Amino acid sequence: MHWRAGLARACTSRILLDEPYPENLPIVDACSGCNRGFSLDEEYTACLIECARTGSVDAVKHPKIKRILQDSPALAERLRKARTQAATGEVIFEAENDRVRNVMLKLARGHVAYELHEQMREEPSHVMIVPLHTLDDRALRHFENPPTPSAWPEVGTRALQRVAISMVGPPTSLDSDWIEVQEAQYRYFAIAEGATMVRIVISEYLACKVIWGLDCE
Repeated sequence: MHWRAGLARACTSRILLDEPYPENLPIVDACSGCNRGFSLDEEYTACLIECARTGSVDAVKHPKIKRILQDSPALAERLRKARTQAATGEVIFEAENDRVRNVMLKLARGHVAYELHEQMREEPSHVMIVPLHTLDDRALRHFENPPTPSAWPEVGTRALQRVAISMVGPPTSLDSDWIEVQEAQYRYFAIAEGATMVRIVISEYLACKVIWGLDCE
């Protein structure tokens, strides 16, 4: 993705949020072509998450996602074909991993640009995208408690502003320094500590970790 000032802006995709949207959404400047280029993958990812949470394409009740599936019968059928049910009764959706990865990398790059003023055009050294509930207890604790920076963020970054605000007023994020964009719907964490790392949780279902450089944990 190429970040360019003065053009269409995107960071946290609205399709992943509930209406009414939160005020002061984290946004960064991006060219309109890059922004539009992710739309279909974002739509697919949002529908996949909701179908997986529900267990069925036809049982989705979320108004926005239900409307998308009704307006896009080809997408609905694609997701139906991706659904299988094990003998144990567990429902599994075979994700189109490249499309989901495409969206999560876009989001991670946006959060790095917004919080840390860095542009991560290169491929990351590590990407993890899994349903949150599939992490075992140890992995879940590790994921939910990101590392604490040993030094203050760079001057002028929003990350430093958050540190300053937390010292003089009430906290603006979760106790573990997750940034909550919308309760139970979207949260993220970004840090530059040797390496640059972003963690994202969508709908308290999909967990993502993206790292550029050596693991900062």
